[in-house]
Amino acid sequence: MVKIPDDIKEFIETQGVFAVATIGGNSIPNVSPRIFFKVEEDAIYWLDFFKHKSFKNMQSNPWVTICVFNKNELKGFQFRGVVTFITDEPTRSEIKNSIIKIILEKNLSDKIKKISQNEAQVIQFEPKVCYSLNPEEYTDMCIGSDIDSTQLFQK
Repeated sequence: MVKIPDDIKEFIETQGVFAVATIGGNSIPNVSPRIFFKVEEDAIYWLDFFKHKSFKNMQSNPWVTICVFNKNELKGFQFRGVVTFITDEPTRSEIKNSIIKIILEKNLSDKIKKISQNEAQVIQFEPKVCYSLNPEEYTDMCIGSDIDSTQLFQK
């Protein structure tokens, strides 16, 4: 798996949101934002409170793309990798509670607090490829990979 450098971890955390792109059995893409997350060196964890399109897509196809971008700096990153659902206890509860604690310390919104009280699926994302989204750089060249990215989505 791709190790996420500290400066990129900090960038993701500073933005406070990233988009997750999924494709399910119907081959129709879906993109949705995530704010309940934490970034570690070798994984990104997030909570899914709603279990709608993205959740269903991930059940049938574990390959997802994550995109985080700062529009003012024109800087961002894209990760492609696989997700797994964390179901074993107490690991699931520990990750869920740590994410909620992090988010509630940063966000005082009543809506966010209310959502955080709902049941959530814990999702672990393992990045396999990382790309820069900076327009001045070669954004089609990966900046970190543990696989041959040219073969990644070919059948």
